[in-house]
Amino acid sequence: MDRTETVMTNSGTVLWITGLSGAGKTTVSSRVQEFLRSRKVPALLIDGDRMREALRDPTYGYDRESRLAGARRYARFAKMVADQGFAAIVSTISLFHEVHDWNRANLPGYFEVFLDVPEEVRRARDPKGLYAAHVRGDNGSMGGLDLAVELPRSPDLRLDNSGDENSIDTIADRIVDAFLERFPEGIFRR
Repeated sequence: MDRTETVMTNSGTVLWITGLSGAGKTTVSSRVQEFLRSRKVPALLIDGDRMREALRDPTYGYDRESRLAGARRYARFAKMVADQGFAAIVSTISLFHEVHDWNRANLPGYFEVFLDVPEEVRRARDPKGLYAAHVRGDNGSMGGLDLAVELPRSPDLRLDNSGDENSIDTIADRIVDAFLERFPEGIFRR
């Protein structure tokens, strides 16, 4: 067997990257996926916004109940992916203690990362214009502003992602190193 070939075992892992809007979840998660793949780890990215677009469920809104139902969907989908031997990278706000608790109890190789970014930095980034819409009164369902969120009680890794675009590689490296360190014998062997 070629030494660079990946051998998948029965169960994969779930790398859950969370934070509020503008924390850089999608950007960081995409880079983490690239870094894992470069290490021959089969990784699938489950991004909250892309899942909403793919599902196109007209009942899936931005109120607390809809967001909670969405977080549960992502967790179940991640379990299905991990059970097939992949590293599922979930990039989502999903700031609910009950979801994080369920994840820890039910997801194989669960590793939780919280991207902690001050509100003023998130507002300045505003990649989707959500904070600007909120100021205009057009967005009354902002997690952390209008809707209460439950920040992770004990994430495996808490990172300040307040830096510029150049820090994305550093953040992604730290996540990948900590994630792979958690599994020293490796669910994924090279």
